Amino acid sequence: MHVASDAIAEADAPGQLRLTRPEAAARENVAVAGCALAIGILADRLNAQTGPGRFVWLAQSSGRALESLAAGRVHVAGVHLVDDASGEANVADVRRAACPFPVTLVTLARWEAGLIVPDGNPRAIRGVDDLVDRGLRVVVREPGAGAQRLLERCLRQAGLPLDLPEASILRASGHLEVAHLIHAGVADVGIATCDAAAAVGLGFVPLAVERFDLVFETSFRDDRRLARLLDELSTGGLRAELTSLGYDVGQSGAHVANLAA
Repeated sequence: MHVASDAIAEADAPGQLRLTRPEAAARENVAVAGCALAIGILADRLNAQTGPGRFVWLAQSSGRALESLAAGRVHVAGVHLVDDASGEANVADVRRAACPFPVTLVTLARWEAGLIVPDGNPRAIRGVDDLVDRGLRVVVREPGAGAQRLLERCLRQAGLPLDLPEASILRASGHLEVAHLIHAGVADVGIATCDAAAAVGLGFVPLAVERFDLVFETSFRDDRRLARLLDELSTGGLRAELTSLGYDVGQSGAHVANLAA
């Protein structure tokens, strides 16, 4: 998704920005951080319609998205984080993020997370056991990413070391980057989500079904821009598009929790 910038840096004044759009227009922005391709699809659909708000997707891991929300740098954070102790999806991690304001969680969709492999799975990869001793080139994610936590959880459950052979490791900053590295032949397998595999035409070995939630300041729910975003979650067009990429939209738009500051 391409969105024109609102400001550019002043060459002769480090740290200073000059607006390239009217301030009133810039204030219509709704910044949504997260790693799901669905956020970009949602933003594209909203920006193609008439109504309040200009929606900007910032591709960040779940951990970084929560940090950005707590710091007031974004309006909405998208997360898929499973608590290792309880198995609870997202709520425990959002509590630990300690946002200085009450927040609300609403489900965007559910998806399968797992291992992306080349089309046809030529190395016959079946699970995380194959990542340890077969000399595979493995793409992992940064600490705090939901996909990386899933990989570590699966390795732990299988009784395998969490540290894969360093010589075989490549690191990526997002699901699509994982998919592109594999598509380019740079890697043999990577941890990511089914939508990224589908977007690039790759194979996929599922490891878990996860819920992806949108988190926002509770008081922001009264904003007309957010109302548009939440209403879009129930439309047939969006649901059909997400379903085509492997998302389960049965709970899209469902309220998950309100959490105090």
